Order: sequence, then C-alpha cells, then structure tokens
Amino acid sequence: MSWKEKLKIIPKITGLYNNFLTTKISFNLDTLFLNWNTSFPAVTICELYNGEKLWDLSEEYFGVGHDLRLDDVIGEIVYFQGSCTSCDVCDGQNITCPRNFTKLLSMFRSNCSELIGNCKYNNNFIECCDHFQPLRTEYGLCFAFNSNQANKVTEIQYINNREVGAGYLTFEVTADIQLFLHSPFEIPFLTAEGMIRETVLQGLNKEVIITAMEVFNHPSLYGIDMEERKCRFFNELTELGRHLKLYSFYGFSTCIVECAFSIHLKFCNCSNHFLAKEGSTRYHMCNYEGLMCLTDYYYDILEERRQCDCLSPCEEPEYNIIFNSVDGKPKKKTELTKIRIGLAELPTLRYVRKVTKTNLDLLISLGGLAGLFFNVSLIRIVEVIFLLWEIKWRRLIIYFKQYLRIWKCH
Repeated sequence: MSWKEKLKIIPKITGLYNNFLTTKISFNLDTLFLNWNTSFPAVTICELYNGEKLWDLSEEYFGVGHDLRLDDVIGEIVYFQGSCTSCDVCDGQNITCPRNFTKLLSMFRSNCSELIGNCKYNNNFIECCDHFQPLRTEYGLCFAFNSNQANKVTEIQYINNREVGAGYLTFEVTADIQLFLHSPFEIPFLTAEGMIRETVLQGLNKEVIITAMEVFNHPSLYGIDMEERKCRFFNELTELGRHLKLYSFYGFSTCIVECAFSIHLKFCNCSNHFLAKEGSTRYHMCNYEGLMCLTDYYYDILEERRQCDCLSPCEEPEYNIIFNSVDGKPKKKTELTKIRIGLAELPTLRYVRKVTKTNLDLLISLGGLAGLFFNVSLIRIVEVIFLLWEIKWRRLIIYFKQYLRIWKCH
C-alpha cells in the first residue's frame, strides 16, 4: 500500500473521533420489569385565591370600617402572581398598609392542619402534616407529598413494586386548590409546561389515575462530563443554586425559579416574598416599592426568564393521565374535597440512558486502524520505546568512557 493511500486514513480517523464525541450516550427501552422499584410521584397542593375568606379575615384583623382598597392590596400580596397593580395605593396615600408580608401570609393563608386531613397511603392512615411538607414556590407556600425538595424524611420511601403493588394516595382538603403531580425533585412554577396541573374547587371530588415511565441511568454515566451527557444529576446544583440556597437538589423547575429570582434581583434588587427568606444576607425581600418595581418590569422579566438556560435532569420520570374525573356539582353541599391519586399499574417499560462508547473503545478503534493501514500495534510501540531507551543508555556509557579517558590523560 502506497503512502498516498495510507494518508487517506486521516479523514476516516477524524470522522471516527467526531462520531465518538456526538454519539456517546444512547437511550434504550428496558422490559425486564419484574424486579423494578417505581417511586410514587410528588403531589403538591397550593391554596387558591378565596375572596370570601379574604374579606372575612380582613374585617377580623383590620376592623369592619377599614378602607376597602386594602382588600385588593392584601389579595395581590397573599396570592402574588408576579405583579401588584394595587400596591401603588400604599405609596404616599392616606392608607395604612401592613409592611410585614411574612405575617400577612401566616394570617391569610391556611396552614397544613387547616388545609389537609384524613390522609391515607395504600389505605393506611398517615399523619398528613408529617408527609405533606411545606415547599416554597412561585405560588406561595405549598404543601408537597413525597417531595425531596420539601425536606422529606430520607427514611420514608414510597416505593411501588411486585410486593406492594401500585400505590395510591387519598386525602381531603378544605379550600380551593391547585393540584400538581410531578417528579420528587421538581417543583411547581408559573411557566410550567407538561407538568400535570388540576384546579380543584371546594366540594368537587377529584380522582386522577396516571401511568409512570422512569429513566434508569447506567452507572457508567456517572463518569461522563455534564456537557457530554447533556443532563444534570439531582446533586449537581448550578453555581447560582449554590449561592441562593433556595432548594437542596437540582431540577429543571428549580433552575428556572432560581433564574427568575436572579432576574428579580437584576431589575429591582429584591425578590418577592414567596421565595425570598426574611433576614437573608444574600438578597432582599421586596417591600411595596419593590413589588411596584416588579410590576413595572413584569413583561421584561417574563421575556428574560424565557432565555434561562437550564439542562434537563438525568432523573426525569414521565407521567401521563389515563383517567381524570369530570368536574361536576356535588350531590350535597360540603366543605370537604376528597382527592385520590393513584398509579394505574406498575410500569412494564422504562428508558435506560447509558454510555455506548468509552475512551477505551476509542483507543481500540484507533489502534485497529493504525494496525490495518500502518502495520502498527501496541507491541511494536513498546518495542520501539525499549529500543530507544537502550540506545540512549548505550550512548551515555560511551560518553562516560570517553570522559574517563580524557580525565586520565590530564
């Protein structure tokens, strides 16, 4: 084979290397489901705006003859949705607005024991507020079941397998709520797409049955850089996440919320009272002036948060609704809403993400090409190294003998 023909291998080696870089990770379907453990989804409930409750509590705390404009201000603060158009009445006008937003939330939003009751998992009674933990979200303080972001006790595992069967959760709520079903490492957020979300009004019972398909990450994936696998594990917080310390684990939703938080700081040097922690040394909680600033830049903030660059999580189960009860009028007037969330069946499919090509595979492929076109092998390379080493020592010995002869002559 001529040297010109041998040189044609160079483009092939380059193509092999580029292919190695671009197709390092693969997705496959796994059907060996007999020994799988499937985690129950996280269930988060957030209280919705209730005008009647708000008016009653306003009369109780501020008196029957209070300025009615105060009700609008309280409503927009307690159920903040990114803007507060009525907050300008608190700026230099003859109305006394409460300044302690944290106290307002505790006064007007229901706590766990007031909101949730009669909880059962797989028909076994559980203490509701031990399992529904408080979770900071863009909807305010919500309560999340089986959420790693909500300080869930690590010993508690809601695992579904062939021994225990498909899990289901039942509970009752006493107010209008927004119901979210999502991964245990995710949280509800304002611009969520694809997350299961249901509005459940008081007295209207709700049943949601879902299927789950999880992603299994092969152990070989942990040795691959984030840029190559194009996803983050839950313990790989972003630099911004480590600085803000809003959440303990990485999720796509937490990344978006942290990014939106930083945009608030950029425009107004504060963030809203739902996310900012009072007394933090890293950032400020917005007062009325801050909320009016967020209102002025509302659309700019929305536009910028669309540009937030967040990687998908490596642990990303997929949930699909197969049954969702129709909302209808209850047969009799009741203050309790019964909710049932369950898995239809144990999954028989799951995605497997694994490394298809390692550095050793690349070395073997390049070695094979080199041996085919240049008659080179690892043994030949080692032989050349030893030969060069031997020649080097021989020359040193010769130089040393010559030096001794010159020294003796002098």
